[in-house]
Amino acid sequence: MKNLTTLALLLFVLASIPLPALAEAPAKQTEEKLYYETRDDVPEAYRWKLEDIFDSLDSWDTAAGAFESKLPELARFKGKLADSADSLASALDLRYELERSLDDLYVYASQWQTSDTRNATANQYQGRAQQLAAKFGQATAFIAPELTQIPDDRLQAYLKQERVKVYSHVIADILRSREHLRSDEVEQVLAAASLLTGAPVGIYQGLVSADISWPEFKAENGQQTRAIPALFYTFMGSQDRRVRRDAALALFGSYDQFGHALAKTYAASVNKDVWLAKTRHYGSSLEMALDQSNVPRGVVDNLVATVHENADAVHDYVALRKQLLGIEEFHIYDLYVSMVPEAEKRYRFDEGWALAMSFWKETYGNEYAGVAAKALADRWVDVYPNAGKQGGAYSWGSYNSHPYLFLNWGGTLEDVFTLVHEMGHSIHTYLANEANPSHDANYGLFVAEVASVASESLFFEWLYERTSDPTERLSLLNLRMNNITGTFLRQIFFHEFEASAHAAAEAGQALTKDALGKIWGDLWLAYYGDGATLDEEYRAGWARIPHFYRSFYVLKYATSFAAGEAIASRVRSGDKSAVQDYLAALKLGGSVYPMDAIKRAGVDLNDPKVIRAVMDRYREILDEMKKLRP
Repeated sequence: MKNLTTLALLLFVLASIPLPALAEAPAKQTEEKLYYETRDDVPEAYRWKLEDIFDSLDSWDTAAGAFESKLPELARFKGKLADSADSLASALDLRYELERSLDDLYVYASQWQTSDTRNATANQYQGRAQQLAAKFGQATAFIAPELTQIPDDRLQAYLKQERVKVYSHVIADILRSREHLRSDEVEQVLAAASLLTGAPVGIYQGLVSADISWPEFKAENGQQTRAIPALFYTFMGSQDRRVRRDAALALFGSYDQFGHALAKTYAASVNKDVWLAKTRHYGSSLEMALDQSNVPRGVVDNLVATVHENADAVHDYVALRKQLLGIEEFHIYDLYVSMVPEAEKRYRFDEGWALAMSFWKETYGNEYAGVAAKALADRWVDVYPNAGKQGGAYSWGSYNSHPYLFLNWGGTLEDVFTLVHEMGHSIHTYLANEANPSHDANYGLFVAEVASVASESLFFEWLYERTSDPTERLSLLNLRMNNITGTFLRQIFFHEFEASAHAAAEAGQALTKDALGKIWGDLWLAYYGDGATLDEEYRAGWARIPHFYRSFYVLKYATSFAAGEAIASRVRSGDKSAVQDYLAALKLGGSVYPMDAIKRAGVDLNDPKVIRAVMDRYREILDEMKKLRP
């Protein structure tokens, strides 16, 4: 997606922002630098403040030592959980106290490492954090199997005691999946194996963020520029098709060059899932992923079926793109560029922040906007790309500190939408942490994207209502179509790839570079139709997606998208309770199952109409674009 609103639209919006909101943004820069050679070159105001977790490495080391020294205390509860309510409660209290400490250690080390993957010390500390996590898993492995052996009548009596009652949802979730728990000994082996099962993603990140020397190509200004993954969408937004093509082929050509190593890495991740599923007595890796969030298979089947039923609409969109871009062949590098170049605009971060801040305050109110203002003022946000920094964007933090936002600002309206998206995650986490104890705060992946997607949808409508200019409206519709294509359709495309890869591994087939390339290429052509052209380099497109190392995350993303769209629709309808219901759902955190949290926001994902509504909206926008096109 591209930055598409005109200067006039931006000035109109900025004029409506109260002065205090504008004051929350950093001082306006005369010239924005979008890439830094070293981490230290990035201005401090735009680097996140990890000192909020630990003020020094000595503090991290001290905390790690304290964590390790306290970990053996769990052993005194082994074999005694059934003795009394106090014994059970004390074991759980200690378990979650240690988990909070571990989260601080792990988040600090990982955030540091992702901000500069080439830093040897950061990689060392991340490795230490992973080892501590494995030890924690082993030390707590006895709890779930032993808890399931407590006689039901005794456990129910314990649950009437306040100290145990606070863990009601945790205990219910363990009991729900008791048939997939193994013996204490097997659970300890599985926990110890986390250092092995977590290796593929570490190898992948090290390869693509630190070791691969990404090729150079000639940018629009004639200068040689590296085709780094972090700026992929910036390159794909260029109106110079030669730039888009050269950047895409350089990038995917590099993935292809390292395709055999990347295929081995991904195959190891998939085979890890297959092994875990078999060990825990699941019928498949997908079944295991769904059970972890207590989501019925029907939701998944409906997602895939809905997209296939509307394939003609996607093909029509490709045809419209070809027409408006004036191209005979449609390639991957033609998917994201604006079809309305005359409405393009660049955004400095301070401009994008001010725009987002106005939206948050007007749409969600002072509580939401206040947390966002605090996030920037207290340096929760890491803004610009630097050499060695991992690509993409995310939000993550520890319960004892606060959420952090990880960005790679590129100066497009897409980047503003990404900011709005990631802030949705951070607000969700902040509200959930404020409202719940740690064991009930952490929400599942099936609900994780709801806040971010709802915010993006509402942000689009917010911008759209502020202009009546046909060109601006067409450009915003173009942006919204890219958004639905990229964060709904593409995620289901990704899911089909991931499901096919896991099914092949479960059938004993090898996941080679060629095999993965065929699955990817065939899906690309199926989704985008006969009007699309597949570049051979793009058969390695699967290697660009780090989410594949979080098993079936993309499926959960698409489900959240449908729920977020439905929530946004409630807000747009003028339902006065919609925003409060939405914020109430966010505050539930992980105290209920994802499907129940979404119901609190007024949406039932068991209703097929919720998912079909996304594609209905897709068709509506497509029809509106056809009316507005020149």
